[in-house]
Amino acid sequence: MGTQSVISREMVHILPCERDDRITCPDVIDDSLPFQKNTEKTEPETEGGESVIEEEEPDSEELVNPDAKYAWNAPCLMVIFEESDLSSALHYLIESLQDPFALDAVAVLLVQESLLQELVGRVVSLMKPLDSRVANHPCYKRTLKKLAELKPEVIVGPAESVFPDATPMLVRDIPHRYLGEGPTGIITMHVFRTPYDATRVYRKEHPLPIASVSIWSEKISSLYDVMGLMDIVTFQINCFNVNMEPIKKDFEQQRNCVQMHKGYHYETLQINYNRKIVVYPVGTIYGN
Repeated sequence: MGTQSVISREMVHILPCERDDRITCPDVIDDSLPFQKNTEKTEPETEGGESVIEEEEPDSEELVNPDAKYAWNAPCLMVIFEESDLSSALHYLIESLQDPFALDAVAVLLVQESLLQELVGRVVSLMKPLDSRVANHPCYKRTLKKLAELKPEVIVGPAESVFPDATPMLVRDIPHRYLGEGPTGIITMHVFRTPYDATRVYRKEHPLPIASVSIWSEKISSLYDVMGLMDIVTFQINCFNVNMEPIKKDFEQQRNCVQMHKGYHYETLQINYNRKIVVYPVGTIYGN
């Protein structure tokens, strides 16, 4: 009788997750309105011929073009089922709330109905004020204005420690397209009851260019049916922001492949005639 693999929270946290410790701003895609800030420091010469570095005065606001259009940065859809490691999922969700314009950041959250109350309470307690580069960005400011008009239900940071114009935000039941074109600086949240329901609810976000899905569930085998009903290529199960290079070549060559690399199970296969990439932590971690 074979032993059953168990994925623990500790295993997930020690696996490689490549994330730079910095704040990201979205790229401008409208170059018809050139607008650049000169960040070079001048070094004027004194009478003695020595150069003196002249300090730049800090700007009160980051100079950005409010009329520019900004690009999504490979947004991720996160799906959290009732039977999951909620603590590990929240670790990565909070990262995206605080740095919403980052590469592969969560843009849409689907949460099973039975988990909703617990998740909201824990998320609020973990929220911190946004970095000024996010809070002052035109995308985030535009979102605040649209939310003031639409008045949806929002989950924000504690009033005693987070200002309302610089708070991470979960917005319920409002697709990103209603908040403007391009990245919004917030995460939209939708509730589902069954796995099949989740595959229908996420379609509300069309045409958001979702690049990957991070699914949190202890029932890995049952998730293949869910993946088959989503027109997305990359699925990360019980993990987040994993390096896809080990499986990239096989996927590009349309070749079925299963391999293990640095504690992760990688595979590329066809589900409902569509090729997918599936990654999840293996039950036993082998020494590298």
